[in-house]
Amino acid sequence: MARSDFMMELRKIGWMLEALAVKALFGVLRLMSPERAARLANFLFRNLKPVLPFTNKIRGNLTVAFPEKDPREIEELTRSTCGNLGTAVVDLVMAEKIWAELDERIEFVIEEGVDLDRLRSQPAVMITGHIGAWQIGAFITAKYGLRITTIYAPEKNPYLRDYLFRQRSKFPFIFISRDGCMRPLTRELKQGNIVGLTSDTRLDSGDLIPLFGVPTPTNTTAARLALRHQCEFFPVRAERLPGMRYRITICRPIPPSDPDASTTEQAVQMTREVFAIFEEWIREEPDQWMCFGRRWPHAVYSHGSPAIKGRGQG
Repeated sequence: MARSDFMMELRKIGWMLEALAVKALFGVLRLMSPERAARLANFLFRNLKPVLPFTNKIRGNLTVAFPEKDPREIEELTRSTCGNLGTAVVDLVMAEKIWAELDERIEFVIEEGVDLDRLRSQPAVMITGHIGAWQIGAFITAKYGLRITTIYAPEKNPYLRDYLFRQRSKFPFIFISRDGCMRPLTRELKQGNIVGLTSDTRLDSGDLIPLFGVPTPTNTTAARLALRHQCEFFPVRAERLPGMRYRITICRPIPPSDPDASTTEQAVQMTREVFAIFEEWIREEPDQWMCFGRRWPHAVYSHGSPAIKGRGQG
């Protein structure tokens, strides 16, 4: 057997084992109340920190974002972030129950400047980050009679892809795969609907947007869509409250500050404002930031990086 074939077989075995573990965990969690399931999943994921494949990414991102914190604080935040991933798993498993108990579990907040009647009749672009209970943020659109289509990333594991899509399908909104999503998103906006994007990940070909004072290539597609379709662009925040309860907030729309600027300049300005808001949310609750991928260029993570050293002064 060629080495490449052998490695592929190992990968398939790994995917199958991962799928069995995920399905078993979901099955156990469904037997519990949301509160008990969240406590168990948080405990499990906190204690799996040493073996989770993205632990070093979490640690590195938190170190860049919070250079004032000592290594022990960073380790505790990393452990707590892993635990909160477990809680996010329960959000997915319990989607139907959360929706069925909407009035008891979710507090809704509409900031000043948000016109719900306009959102019911005109297209809009909703943006959020992987912060808090981000998966259920779009519940607010169903609550107020708004139609939303949101993007999801299909799982790399083929033995989990359809299974997890079925779990997501229990949420009260429409999902479109990230692959080849631009035409469907454009169609939704032309039909007067809301599209939702989770756009806080790195995009190597993107525009430079600062996050925690460090510029990084960032996806500005959400703002560009809003500009192209001349519709409102607003952030949504989903916060965790005690007892598997949530607070979901539609934030005020972010318009271009200079309507005469180029589309690129307007999109960068609007995205900068969104990322400043994301940064505020992360500073309030650092362990609610699901930062499982490399967020900044490689050089930023190097010991003594000029970006980090410069921020640490003064």
